[in-house]
Amino acid sequence: MYTWCRATVVRFLAEGDYVGKSLLCIIATILLASSLGYPGMVSAQQPSEETVTPETGDTRVDRWHATASRWFQGTAGRVDQFFVSDEYATHEDNQSRLRLRLNTDYVENAGWDVGGNIKLHLVLPGLDNRMRLVINDADDNDTTTSQTVASGDESDIALRWLGIRTDRVGLSFDLGVRVTDVNLAGFGRINAAVRYPLGEKWTGGTSNRIYAYSDTGFRNDFRQYFDRQISDKLLFRSRTRIQYFEENDYNPTSEQKFTLFHTLNGRHALAYEALFERYAEEDSLFDDDEITVPLRDNYKGYQLRVRYRTNVWRKWLFLEFWPIVSWPEERDYDLTLGARFRVEINFGQTPRSAAKIDE
Repeated sequence: MYTWCRATVVRFLAEGDYVGKSLLCIIATILLASSLGYPGMVSAQQPSEETVTPETGDTRVDRWHATASRWFQGTAGRVDQFFVSDEYATHEDNQSRLRLRLNTDYVENAGWDVGGNIKLHLVLPGLDNRMRLVINDADDNDTTTSQTVASGDESDIALRWLGIRTDRVGLSFDLGVRVTDVNLAGFGRINAAVRYPLGEKWTGGTSNRIYAYSDTGFRNDFRQYFDRQISDKLLFRSRTRIQYFEENDYNPTSEQKFTLFHTLNGRHALAYEALFERYAEEDSLFDDDEITVPLRDNYKGYQLRVRYRTNVWRKWLFLEFWPIVSWPEERDYDLTLGARFRVEINFGQTPRSAAKIDE
């Protein structure tokens, strides 16, 4: 069985699409954890106050989800045994999470697209609680730039070392593999972030990620935030983002986004957004025959959208709907309608903040 699974993973990594490769990264991780685990490993403790225990019940779906969550959390403990010896093992609260998303997208004049997304945050309690296994941590969940509602075309898996962890400063280092629809590539990544007060009502935040890929070279992702808490249910945020890609002909790409987050209650949330972007031609959502202005190395775009997120049926199941209006330069700024419908399933410990909308 193990030999067949390994052969299947190798074949799909060579021939499969990026969604299949993402799933197989998860499978490969679990196989590795299971084969290297210790029979006597103690399961994780009960979740802390910041998490919500997955609901259990008598239905087949409830039993399936509870079993999957327990198996996932147990795997997290076994992976930790791979990195630390028994005498140094710790059994702290396990904050590991696995999130599955399915997006169905529509953009006028570009058509429909369906894509999946996996995000993993696997806490390894040993090594002074500084090691993580992350999958698609760099995924930009709000799909910015011209990829208005398009799904991503790559996935990555990395080991993370947490260097600095305070309320205001964070510094971590990643080493991993990127999986695309054409090849595999190794990468290193440095993640740095700092938050600071700006007077009595505003908060600032600065983050930067530096990537080094074995196939495409250097990449940098800089973000600047300005937040103001208007009320218990309203938060205003300004985000400026500048990216550089060594492999692109046009650099840098830029974005300015203004968001008003509106928490309706513990199960429902809204985000009202206005967005300006400048992006490279190769990142355009439209094919060449759909572009109505002369081809150039970069385009601009404007966008208004509302994102609605709701928790339905169970605490681990979420739905999202985004109506979108945009004015892309490649369509001569014609009004273009779009929409996204998302289904999300969480395994392991679901944070109480899970109902909140991504940045």
